[in-house]
Amino acid sequence: DEGLKALSARVVRAAPNDGTANIMRAMVLHGQYAAWEAGLRTAAELMEAATYYERSAALSPAPAVKGDRARSADSCRRLAERVDSRGV
Repeated sequence: DEGLKALSARVVRAAPNDGTANIMRAMVLHGQYAAWEAGLRTAAELMEAATYYERSAALSPAPAVKGDRARSADSCRRLAERVDSRGV
């Protein structure tokens, strides 16, 4: 998990205007995928994930993808609010 966080940060720094790099970073920070064991996420990580989902949406030409990524960004924000309210 920590290795993926570090790798995704490097990838997005190397290609900040690449939709795939941004979605990778968003997914890693979100941590809601069964492909790897993700640890608990902080509210700050979830808010950062929302930003990367939005960047990825902006870089996509497909309206359906834009909508899906906007919903993912909203989901991250709602989850961040719940995490923050618990003091995690």
